[in-house]
Amino acid sequence: MKNKKSIKIISASVVAASAFVSTVSTGTEAATVSQADKLIQTAKAAGTVLKWAISIEGTADGKSRPWAAYNNAKAAYDNAVKAVNTLPAAQKNKYLAELDQEVKLHIDRTMRYIDAITAGEKIKEKQQTLAYQLDINTINDQTEKAYHELSTEIRKQAILLDRVYGQTTRDLIRSQYKQAAEKVRDNAKYAVTVKIEIDLAAKALAAKNTATADKHIAEAKKYLNNVDNAVIKKGLTDRLNSLGVTLTPKVEKISAAEPKRIKVDFNKAMLTGYGTNGAENTSNYTVSGRSIKNVKLSEDKKSALIELYDPLYTNSAYSVTVKRNIQTAAYETLGSNDFVTSFTFSDNTKPTVTFVTTDSKGNLEIKFSEMIDANSPISVTLNGKAASINTLYDDTDTAVIPKAELDRLGLQKGKNYSIVVTGARDLVVYSPNTMNKYSGTFHYNSLADTSLPVVRSIQTKGERTFTIEFNETLIDLTASHLVITKGNSPIRPTSIKDISGNKTKFDIELPISVYGTNESSVRLNVQVKDYKDLANNVGQATDHTVNLTKDVEPLKLIRASYDNKANEFHIFFDKPLKTGTPLPANITAYDPDGNPFTPKLKPNNDNKMIIDAKLLPDGDYTFNVNEGTVKDNSSSQNGNEWFTTSITKREDMEKPKATILASLVNGQFKVSFNEPVSEESATLHSNYQLNNISLPADTQFDLSSDKKLVTITLPEGHIEKSGTYTLKVTGVKDPSGNVMASTSLAITINENKQPELLTAALVGNNIKLTFSENITLLDNGKTSFDITIDNELVAVSEYKIESNPSNKREIFISPVNDSELFKSRNISIQTKNKATIRDGTGNSIKAGIKKEI
Repeated sequence: MKNKKSIKIISASVVAASAFVSTVSTGTEAATVSQADKLIQTAKAAGTVLKWAISIEGTADGKSRPWAAYNNAKAAYDNAVKAVNTLPAAQKNKYLAELDQEVKLHIDRTMRYIDAITAGEKIKEKQQTLAYQLDINTINDQTEKAYHELSTEIRKQAILLDRVYGQTTRDLIRSQYKQAAEKVRDNAKYAVTVKIEIDLAAKALAAKNTATADKHIAEAKKYLNNVDNAVIKKGLTDRLNSLGVTLTPKVEKISAAEPKRIKVDFNKAMLTGYGTNGAENTSNYTVSGRSIKNVKLSEDKKSALIELYDPLYTNSAYSVTVKRNIQTAAYETLGSNDFVTSFTFSDNTKPTVTFVTTDSKGNLEIKFSEMIDANSPISVTLNGKAASINTLYDDTDTAVIPKAELDRLGLQKGKNYSIVVTGARDLVVYSPNTMNKYSGTFHYNSLADTSLPVVRSIQTKGERTFTIEFNETLIDLTASHLVITKGNSPIRPTSIKDISGNKTKFDIELPISVYGTNESSVRLNVQVKDYKDLANNVGQATDHTVNLTKDVEPLKLIRASYDNKANEFHIFFDKPLKTGTPLPANITAYDPDGNPFTPKLKPNNDNKMIIDAKLLPDGDYTFNVNEGTVKDNSSSQNGNEWFTTSITKREDMEKPKATILASLVNGQFKVSFNEPVSEESATLHSNYQLNNISLPADTQFDLSSDKKLVTITLPEGHIEKSGTYTLKVTGVKDPSGNVMASTSLAITINENKQPELLTAALVGNNIKLTFSENITLLDNGKTSFDITIDNELVAVSEYKIESNPSNKREIFISPVNDSELFKSRNISIQTKNKATIRDGTGNSIKAGIKKEI
């Protein structure tokens, strides 16, 4: 087929050449039809040659410009058009249409083909400049400039490449210029990006803007792993490391997006582990009013996630302290002072399903955007069939549908299925946010596991325990998979415990004999070998060094709380306790009335001492625990230090309810509760809002003796107009700590703004007083003022006070016997506390205002 095309092209070329030789000059004379026809045929032949010269199916190579064929066709076309234009209109139009379709069309396409090659060569020039920089393993300003110039040239010239006629020829042009250049550009993209971020970080550091520097360093690190050129990557890494050294370790931000988790962001990777300086040591953090369950570092070690035992309350303020002794991964101290910050927690965000995936065992995992309540009424439907999830025994962010359930529903590996999830609630106290219905699809168990399991880390956990973590689930981990030696002596573990629940993380406990006589620390070599994942992939044997230190630290109190379900007091320590029941004689206990009593103790459980609370009434209890009352289960059996702790028992779980009452007193209202409430919460001004604004701090609160009624008097002048207001009451607690539900009701409150004396003036023989609002003279008014003349008090018998019937804001003070009493004298008038002059709502005039005449 190719040979036939070549023959056609050669034949056409011969015809065209011979036609050009025989072409006659027409000048401006009219051509005959035969002459015109001959020129038209010559032009068509030249057009055919041109057609194949710009086609990959012909002679086109995407690099050579067919100038000779183009010029021949252009000249033949011009001669033919000139001759045709001399013919009669009917013939002329017909021939011109033929020439446009069979000659000019190919001339225009050829010009676009030639323009594309020119554009491609401009791209190639920029490509070669950048390629040279990469070939010599250089990433500098010239490299960055070459990268940007190439990117610009590709964008600018791409339109000319895309105008080439014919898909195959256009693809050839694109691959030779655009795609080849894009490949070089993309090879440099990440290196240039990292270089730019490092430059920006250095500039920010020079300006002492560490926050901006941290941001650019983080971006540089994010893209550094994508740099393929090892030499360039090392150069960038060295530059980046030199920048990192100049940064002072610090806490960047502390935030809480969900009730049981607080995130601490650092500007550097922090030290892992639970040691004194470890960023995962819970004792290096405190959260006001809350106990910390655990702390986990992120993969980049630059943020710590604090998980709490109890959730944060919405619209409540908390203080977080990060201890200064935390160190970075490079053993730099976090700072000279503890970092302390406060925030008000609020969570109005509903949990969502972030993804659905199949784990290595074939179970279906539903991952939520935050921790959800273990009691959430979660409902899952797979392909229209109800599916049962594993029981949630604790708050979690993952719900699991076991493989057996998926098998029961008939799910098949490698197929797509629909999923609908509802009912997940977050951990917001009292008013949890419930998810919107999630509808999606997932691919069930699509890929077989062919990757080898890897030992992710080995961490010291206790004096005789270390933890091995793997990157995926194992079939099992037994003593046969471990070779533990101390010097030349083998050590056999006493137990291997799966602490992850899915065989990815194991605690290895060693015998007490691991420590020799008078040894306080030991160094062990641990080899992990022959371990398999669920797909029977065998991990490579790895050797690690583990340093253990004998525990000689006394037991320390962590927290104490009342367990409502078990009706017990639980006192938690920082280490597991030796089994047994402590002696009551070692504990001095006091009931809510301060009377001593003998506590009833139960056997220790894990790290907690247990006191039976079944026969004890609600209230606050105090326990003084003598030294050595409990011991840990270490080889040294360290006892506790002396401590005292208070625990509140609260069997009452009912929240108090509020009713709002009006008052006859101006600026006053009352709140009635159905049970006694705590004075601290009931008299806290921020727990009350009028029209969505908190009450002023100087509001007066009076709590009744039975602690069920709060009388609230607003500061003078706070209510400027009598009317109906919306009162919102929140946060009030009963003695058992139950917090009321937010309550809003309408209440009528009378204005409590006192009239003020504005002016005093002599009008004839009388004194005219003007007030800020209409007032009423209830009696003779003489108890409302002190009047002095030349610093001597005027007797009340010497004047009388009368209202102005034409202006209710005014009163007149007139002499009784001496008409000249107020004439040409130094007069002072001051309002008194016992004023009987009032406004229409009954507010007496404001005392202490003095006017001179």
